[in-house]
Amino acid sequence: MKKSMPFFSIIFALVLTLFLVATIKNASYAADDNQGYVIIQSDPSQRYIREITFSSTINGLQALELVGAQVVTTTSGSSVLVCAIDGVGCPSDDCFCDTAYWGYSYWDGSAWQDYMVGADSSTLSDGAVEGWKWGEWGSASIPTATHLMAANDALDYLLTIQNSDGGYTGTSSSVETLLSIGSNKLTAANWQKPGNPSSLEDFLLPNSVDYSGDGAPEAGKLAISSILASYTSPSGTLTPSDYYSATTGIYAEGAGYQSWAMLGVSMLGETIPDKAVSYLKSLQKSDGSFEWYPGWGSDTNSTAMSIQALIASGESIISPPVIRGLNYLKSTQNTDGGFPYDPISPWGTDSDANSTAYVIQAIIAAEQDPCAFPWVESGGDPFDFLMSLQLPDGSFEWQSGFGVNILATQQAIPALLHNAYTKATNTQILSSYLPLLLLTDPE
Repeated sequence: MKKSMPFFSIIFALVLTLFLVATIKNASYAADDNQGYVIIQSDPSQRYIREITFSSTINGLQALELVGAQVVTTTSGSSVLVCAIDGVGCPSDDCFCDTAYWGYSYWDGSAWQDYMVGADSSTLSDGAVEGWKWGEWGSASIPTATHLMAANDALDYLLTIQNSDGGYTGTSSSVETLLSIGSNKLTAANWQKPGNPSSLEDFLLPNSVDYSGDGAPEAGKLAISSILASYTSPSGTLTPSDYYSATTGIYAEGAGYQSWAMLGVSMLGETIPDKAVSYLKSLQKSDGSFEWYPGWGSDTNSTAMSIQALIASGESIISPPVIRGLNYLKSTQNTDGGFPYDPISPWGTDSDANSTAYVIQAIIAAEQDPCAFPWVESGGDPFDFLMSLQLPDGSFEWQSGFGVNILATQQAIPALLHNAYTKATNTQILSSYLPLLLLTDPE
C-alpha cells in the first residue's frame, strides 16, 4: 500500500520550493543591481559620461570594460597600469611616453579624490562615480560630477521620447538632439530608443539636405552636431561657406545667425575669414552686447554665441570684444545665479534654462569657471540655477513651474557637460565630414 506524504511535509516542500524560486529570481537581479558612472576626459574640452550596471565585485578596469572604452594597459610588478583610453595616451611598451598620463579618481559626493590604488585593485560599490583624466600633473580637473550626471539623466529622458521614425518633432528639434548627444560622445547611428525601428541617423539622412538649405545658421548647427555625433551628412548637404559673401563678410545677417555659421566653419576645420570676424565685431553694441538680428534688441543668447564665435575665430579670450561681451553677461546675471534672455524686457527678466545654458558655454569658452568669481551670486552659481530646473524624469523646465520643455532639456545638456562649440579634433572632422568637405567647391 502506497503511503501518503504527511501534511506538514507537503507544506514544508512547498515553502522550500517558493524560497528557492525567489532566491534564484533575486539572484538574477542581484548580479546587476548596482549602478554607477564612469567619466572619461581626454582633454579639458573632451569628456563623456556613461552609466553602468554591475555586480558588487568589479574593479575600475572592469568598469572601463562595461563602458566599452578602448583601453591599453601594461603590467608593472603586480599592478596594471592604464596607458591609453580611446586612442589617447601611450602604447603598452612605452606607457610613460608623454609628460601627460591617465589620472584615476573617484567622486566622494562633493569633490574628486585620487585613488591610492590602481584600477585593478579598486572596488566599486553601488553609486560609485569613477573619473579618468588625461593630462599633466596639475592640469584641469574633471568638472563637478553632479553636473555631468544631470546631463546623463537629461539624455536618458530624450531617449524615452524619441519618435518611432528616430526623430524629434521635425528636423530642427532632431538636430538639437544630435547636438546634445554629440556633446556626450554618443553617435546618431546608435541613438535609438529600445523597440524603435529607426535611429536618429535614419531620420536625419533624408532630411539633412533640406535643413542645411534653410540658411547658414542651420548649416552651421548641422556641421557642429554632425561632427560631434559622428554623423556623415549625405551628398548635397550645404555648409556655412556655401552662404558666405566675400564682399561683405556675411554668412547670415545678425549676430546670432552669423555666430552659428562661424562656429560651424570652425568645427569643420576651415579658417573663418577676417571679414566675417570684422562683421560680427561691428555688430557689438557699446555696452558689450549683441542682438540676434538687427532691430531685435540686445540679449544674452546672441551675446553668448558671439563670444564663442569670436574665440573660435582665434580672438584672444582677453581681447576687448570678448571682455566687453562677458561684462555685459555679468551685468545681466540675477541673484539666483541664472540669466534672463533680456535683462530689460517688459515681458519679464527672470532667469531661464536656455539663456543660462548658453551663457555657461560662453564662460567656459573664455576659459573661466562658472562656479567661481565673478559668476557666483548670493543664490548660487549658474549651474546651481540650471540644475534647479531639472525635473525628476531628467527633463528641464524653461522656467520654474512651466513644466517639461524639450528645447530647454536639449540646450542644457552641452552646458552641463561643460562643453563649448569652439573646437573639434581632427579625428572628429575626418570621420564625420570628410566626404562633404571633398564635395565642397573651394570657389
